[in-house]
Amino acid sequence: MKTSPLEGKDIFLRPIISSDATNAYVGWLNDPEVNQYLESRFSTHSTESLRKYIEEIITNPNNHFFAIVRRDSEKHIGNIKLGPIDWNHKTGDIGLMIGDKSSWGKGYATEAIGLVTNYAFDELGLRKVTAGAYENNIGSIKAFLKQGFVEEGRKKKHFKYENSFVDHVLLAKFKEVINYE
Repeated sequence: MKTSPLEGKDIFLRPIISSDATNAYVGWLNDPEVNQYLESRFSTHSTESLRKYIEEIITNPNNHFFAIVRRDSEKHIGNIKLGPIDWNHKTGDIGLMIGDKSSWGKGYATEAIGLVTNYAFDELGLRKVTAGAYENNIGSIKAFLKQGFVEEGRKKKHFKYENSFVDHVLLAKFKEVINYE
C-alpha cells in the first residue's frame, strides 16, 4: 500500500486510516442522497462498523484505499478504492464516493479517478482498470469517460434503484490503447 499521497491539482489522495471513521463519513454512508448508487445503502452504518470495514480493507494487499482530500481546505470529502486487484491478470476495479455534497460537481471525482488510474498503471504495473456504475449515475459515468474509460458493456436491469431496475454500466481503461472495433 502506498504511504505517501498521490498529488493532484485540486485534491490529493492519501491512504485512508482507521481514524477517518468519523461522524461525517458515517453520515455520508447513511445519507440517502449520497448513498443512492452505493451497495452499502442496504445497511445502517456506525463509526464502529466503519472502523472495522476500513481496518479489513487496509490490511488486504489486493486493495488500495484512499481518502480524497481537497487541497484548498485539507477537508476529507470522499474516498476512492482500487481493488480488488487480480495480480494474475493485472487488473483492478475502482470504486469511489464523494460524500461531501458541497464538493459535488467540481471535478474532484474525475481528478481522483485520473490519479488512481495512473497509480495503477505506473506504480502497480496493472494493464487494465475497470469500474461500474448504475446507468442513471450520469455524473460518475461522465467522470470515468473524461479520464479515457470506455463503456465495455452492460448488465441489463441489474441493479434495483427505487422501484425499478437499471443497467449496470461496465467501464474500462487499458494501459495500452485498445481498439474496441
